[in-house]
Amino acid sequence: MTINTPSTLLFTLACSISASCAFAQRDASSRWMICTRDLQLVEAVILSADESQIITADEFGIRTIRSTSDVFFAIPGAPTGTGSAPNQVTVAVDDPTDMRLIRLVDGQVVHARVAQPVEQDTINADLYSASIMRGVATISLERLSEIVPDRAPATNLMSDHAQRSSDSITMTNGDVLTGFIESIGPITSIDTGRSVVDIEFDRTRVIALANPIESIPGMYISTVDHLVLRATSFDFDFQHPLRVQVNGPSLGLETDARDVWIMEPGSAAGVFVRRSDEQIVSLSLIDPELVEPTGDRDWTQAPTVIASNQSTAVLSTIDLHAPVKVVYELPKGTTRFACQLNAPINTWTDCIASVTSISYDGTRTELHSSRLNADHSIVEINTRIDRDTKHLEFRIDPGVYGAIQDRVLIVNPRLLVESK
Repeated sequence: MTINTPSTLLFTLACSISASCAFAQRDASSRWMICTRDLQLVEAVILSADESQIITADEFGIRTIRSTSDVFFAIPGAPTGTGSAPNQVTVAVDDPTDMRLIRLVDGQVVHARVAQPVEQDTINADLYSASIMRGVATISLERLSEIVPDRAPATNLMSDHAQRSSDSITMTNGDVLTGFIESIGPITSIDTGRSVVDIEFDRTRVIALANPIESIPGMYISTVDHLVLRATSFDFDFQHPLRVQVNGPSLGLETDARDVWIMEPGSAAGVFVRRSDEQIVSLSLIDPELVEPTGDRDWTQAPTVIASNQSTAVLSTIDLHAPVKVVYELPKGTTRFACQLNAPINTWTDCIASVTSISYDGTRTELHSSRLNADHSIVEINTRIDRDTKHLEFRIDPGVYGAIQDRVLIVNPRLLVESK
């Protein structure tokens, strides 16, 4: 069972009518999706945010102050009818062809120009945000996850990222070399097991290292130009520049480098909070353990995952080509499950959808059961489950019209996993 963990953020409550004007000045592209620690998904306009709180406004302009200690993540929603990011800004550099995105094992992502290494087993790089050089970094190769072209975003903090079995270099011509990367610089070397191959850095497209991924607790800020930064503090309100105090040592920055980075208004693209004792996991990242047909059918199609255009797999969808029974093995310590069951409306849609937890000793507990049809096509589920739950079973049985055009989507399937 391969699970990528992602990480988290937000809320507390207070009211004020003074937000109505500010709300009216913002369009739909400024609406954010916030996931709380009890797995509630809340859509609202973010007026301002810092490391302590996020101030939002609903459609009536009523303000709510939400503590960041009560949130897993907050990310902006794309404007209706488009998959592009809101408040998009352009990264401008003197020569963008030699810029790369470097992803570290803790999920941080930085823009960089790679230079000649000054120490063995390290990479030396000038770090940038937009056209501003932020400092010189010396990073151990053991802390590198991947290096990709600047215009091809590195794997996002909240996205699936399976552990690699070996290092690899993908060339600009599509050739791939695997083995052990010995150095990264203007000349990059990889030991393929047969020989050590030296490659000009400009001829590489993707450099991927098989270093273990680390989940470091803390608050992470992502930007529209694909940076992900572990932040000591931050603040933004979309009217003034985004301010982020980065964790300099984690980026390998020299001690005299400035650790407060100022970026354009509208640069913020996400806030994620990682904790040591709990995490949010997307069910879409877990392969089903069992897929069986129901309703007297001999065969059924395996579920498919519809990836979200957001920056977290938590907002993906599992497509159940009903009628079907699907069983997933849950991470140990799972204590809550939430999702939306959605039967796309058509004339003949009519089915019974049930969700059941199964403990390690085989005890079955029905968490939900309902009939889905054109009159009742969407159901929200958010429920506690026992810590000794091993499996989660979804069963879609035909309704009064039989197994005709039945289909159920598991939208935003999310698990709360606690280590205590």
